[in-house]
Amino acid sequence: MNSNKEYFQNDDISNNPLENSVVDSLTKRYKEKNSTSYQASSQELVDASNENLTAEQLYDIFKDKSKYYTNIKLVKTNLKHVDIYINPRVARDMLKFSQRGAINKQNKNRKFNRPKINNYAEAIKDGKWCLTGESIIVSADGEILNGHHRLQSCVEAGAGFIASITYGVTDALSFAHIDVGNTRSRSQVLEMAGVKVSASVLSRVAMLAKAFDMTKNLFDFRGTQGTSFQPAEILSYVEDHEELALSVDFVSKIVKRHKLESQVSEPIYAFAHYLITQKLNQQTFNELPITPEVYLTRVISSLGLESEDDVEYQVRNYLQSLVHESTSYSLLCKLSAIFKGWNIHLNIPVSGNKVSVKRVALFKKDADGNKIPLTSAGNINEAFTIPWIPKGPTPKRIFKQRNVQIKNSPNLIG
Repeated sequence: MNSNKEYFQNDDISNNPLENSVVDSLTKRYKEKNSTSYQASSQELVDASNENLTAEQLYDIFKDKSKYYTNIKLVKTNLKHVDIYINPRVARDMLKFSQRGAINKQNKNRKFNRPKINNYAEAIKDGKWCLTGESIIVSADGEILNGHHRLQSCVEAGAGFIASITYGVTDALSFAHIDVGNTRSRSQVLEMAGVKVSASVLSRVAMLAKAFDMTKNLFDFRGTQGTSFQPAEILSYVEDHEELALSVDFVSKIVKRHKLESQVSEPIYAFAHYLITQKLNQQTFNELPITPEVYLTRVISSLGLESEDDVEYQVRNYLQSLVHESTSYSLLCKLSAIFKGWNIHLNIPVSGNKVSVKRVALFKKDADGNKIPLTSAGNINEAFTIPWIPKGPTPKRIFKQRNVQIKNSPNLIG
């Protein structure tokens, strides 16, 4: 099994100087972020405090229950608070000059939720906006981290409101932790989540995903063959596709629990999860027979499989036949087989009507019966399977390698 693991680590996704450069850049960038992050866990700030809340302050906060609280440390941070009146003009200017991304160009704000803005605007216009204590949050460099919906609602309502402003926030990751579990998705919480996942796996998955995006005929997808990426391109792609980190995070946890059962590398599983879930967002299904997470967990772990008729069993059986291969050809076969299994679950037609992928023969016989090695030996010999998409036409390139003509020649026969 240890020898298998060596093969897993050498899958031809892009284990080369480019990957090393990307990994180094990712690691450096995330280390820089960590230097100003997690201040709420700073023991240094706690140790620097030599004051406790006074009895008067405790009563101000907790009223009659204040008698139950003693020795609560007063910690001095760089955060400041102020209550202000925001009229539509001020709200408009704040969105124009101080919105997230206006100062730090690498930052991006989530898209506006139209129903939420409509509800907020109606409440502001009707004079029914409450002062809940939820602040509009501004970073130390003057960029709004939270409050864009309230400001846009104020503009559209044509009426102002009173708001608490919390400013001076220096935690680089604070945006990812605001409203967690409420309005931000897990991928938004992960925002640049390289601090949590393997930079090496993340960079490989990003290369595959970018290569897929660049492929004109997806049925002729060739992985990273023929691509030439600069480190900055992959870094930018990772930043623009936060879901990549979510897929890497999901797969790494499953593989960690089922190392002995796993048959291909983490980047292959993670790219499969990423592409299936990305395509899922474009589909309209009333009910799925299986989720991408359950499907891939079964493929990776074999949990829940009862017979050889199970689709995941067939996928695992085919992947096992390729366990000692680490070429770019085998990469395409592994991915295509995983996607075939997914499509079979959804009753979407696949090439050959089975999980296994047709390969180009290693040899072809000439007129005299001599075996002639083929240049494309072992390459995928059918249209690449795309999740959610019915089988497509076989690309011309594959037809050419399939129908190669062998001529009698002393040079060929040797």
